[in-house]
Amino acid sequence: MEMEKLVETISKQSGKGAEDVKKLISDKQTELSGLVSEEGAAYIVGRELGCSLLKDTAKELKVKNLVAGMRSVDITVKVTEIQEPRTFNKNGKEGKVQNLIVGDETGTARFSFWNDELDRIKEIKAGDVLKLTRGYAKLDYRGSPELRLGKGSLEKSEEKIEVTESRPAQGGQGTGSFSAAGRTTIDKIKEGDFPEIRACMIQIFRRKKPFYEVCPECGKRAYEKEGKFTCKDHGEVTPAYSMVVSGVLDDGTGNIRAVFFRDIAEKLFDKTTKELKDIAQKEMNAEVIYEHFSVLGKEFIFRGRVKRNDMTESIEMTVNDIQEIDVKKEAEDIISGLEKA
Repeated sequence: MEMEKLVETISKQSGKGAEDVKKLISDKQTELSGLVSEEGAAYIVGRELGCSLLKDTAKELKVKNLVAGMRSVDITVKVTEIQEPRTFNKNGKEGKVQNLIVGDETGTARFSFWNDELDRIKEIKAGDVLKLTRGYAKLDYRGSPELRLGKGSLEKSEEKIEVTESRPAQGGQGTGSFSAAGRTTIDKIKEGDFPEIRACMIQIFRRKKPFYEVCPECGKRAYEKEGKFTCKDHGEVTPAYSMVVSGVLDDGTGNIRAVFFRDIAEKLFDKTTKELKDIAQKEMNAEVIYEHFSVLGKEFIFRGRVKRNDMTESIEMTVNDIQEIDVKKEAEDIISGLEKA
């Protein structure tokens, strides 16, 4: 469906003006930092507003298109693995979590269920096809988007799905540790990888809108209407702000576009989002924050997930961890790797 038709459909079904819809689409692209095309952003906005774009466009969301931060996710997947439930203790309270591995012809992802949600999957077995409506996608410890139920609905489907296995590597076992022995170079990484690279940030893209409004309660996107911000789950809110930064990493073997969200973006600036937002407000110009970016040309170790940008057709890395280089540890890891070779 052409963009004009998409905007018209969303406007008609949501009751919002066409210009308001266009702004929401633009904001969504900003929020996801170009990880989706304009049409993809329109689809996400439409779903968040409760519009029936799936039928109108005859398109379906696929596993490979999942991006952490997506809301109102409608997707049909096949269960390939049911993992045992785990019990954990947080702040003195006991909880439970159970993961399913689900997928379609484009790949696989984790579908995580928490506490009372476990009752919803008691009758689920490997091979079942599930239809998730109005769920969401969240970044897991590996830097990959995982599905969450939230306030969405889940039902079995008779749809036939063939699954392509392509789970990202779990480097570091989720501990956050970095190892030279498990590292790779930019020229060797490919779509779907979860690499660790040692590289310099050689360019930062100066976005006119590096900040976006979020609900202070749940962190979800907050939208403006008639001068007030609302969260889908918490109603009218005084918004907090999150930040997104993108640039280019180079390690001598090649370069790759990289995207940094929230606390990872703060780590690059060595300032909090609030501090940078205050600077931007004082100067009445959001782009002034880039004058406080002082790590161009500095070498770091980056870990994240590699995806293909449907708009540019090139691969890019969503970074979920950064670490300054510990020369002693780097040398020890290299020696250890040589001894095992």
